[in-house]
Amino acid sequence: MLLPRIPPGLGAAFWLAAALVSLAEAALHSDALVQRYRAVFAAGRAMDKVFHVERQTPRILFIGNSRVDNGIDPRTVGAILGLPSQGAFNLGVPGANALILQGMLERLDQKGLLGGNGIREVVIGLDESTMQADDSLGYSVFFVDRATLWRADLYRAWLGNCIRLWGYSDNLRGLREPEKVLQFLASTLRPGEPVGGGAAEFLGYRKGFSGAQNQAQVMQQEAGTRAPPDPTTLAALWHGLDLLEQRRVQVSVVFMPMLNRQSLYLQGGTLEAAPYRAVLAELRSRGIAVIEAPLSDLMADEFINPGHLNDRGAQRFSRALALKLTAAGRR
Repeated sequence: MLLPRIPPGLGAAFWLAAALVSLAEAALHSDALVQRYRAVFAAGRAMDKVFHVERQTPRILFIGNSRVDNGIDPRTVGAILGLPSQGAFNLGVPGANALILQGMLERLDQKGLLGGNGIREVVIGLDESTMQADDSLGYSVFFVDRATLWRADLYRAWLGNCIRLWGYSDNLRGLREPEKVLQFLASTLRPGEPVGGGAAEFLGYRKGFSGAQNQAQVMQQEAGTRAPPDPTTLAALWHGLDLLEQRRVQVSVVFMPMLNRQSLYLQGGTLEAAPYRAVLAELRSRGIAVIEAPLSDLMADEFINPGHLNDRGAQRFSRALALKLTAAGRR
């Protein structure tokens, strides 16, 4: 086998660069190292949450995207439901879609944590973004099994999962920003907690506040919500629900509140809403408890932006959700 010829004088530099790249690639295959940088990258914070669930497995798990992350306080829900202090946990992950949630559930299942004496109940917070294919934060690199990506014909994501330095490159480019570089260096010397606190501090819940998101991100998220569900992402939702049913985990679905409009799942008479109404019909046909409106009177000052609750709104929503879960016949 012929090896590429290295120009004279560059041999040592080439092999040093190759070694550094190899070390960086190996580091991205270490869950513990990814979690160390939880204050820098969204994937690190997500890994921090998953680690907590694996080490202190709750009885009830809330999953979804940032609307769940900001909108459900498991301590409040757990207190009303009479659960122990670690009995509920918020695994809301900003930017996560149904494929990412499926991957996390499969990971927990591989560790024997679904059903039995582990997680007995899962509450899924749904919105239209959960059904979109976007994975701009690179979660599939770390949380979706390669076999799942291959079966879903997501070959680029599969390759990114194998070669993580390439698959996560878009997010690593954020290190060009001075603030990110400083956070990275600080976490290298001493791991710190992400904005809003570590997973253990508030059981995964992060209070909504104005600095958590910028208006451009919010507008982009809202602009994409009229698109129909992505077929691969929708299939991931059903696969995740099938897994939970197999493990005899009780499942409820709640539609997270928004300030200026009703979720498309609950709207009628429009072309945009039709595919989401079909999802709702399928959920009901599976016998899944659908919680449509824990609260309908949330005020503008209970939101940090039109799609996300602040702490005041989250506390009211969490109390109402707990009462709805009780009324839905939880076992």
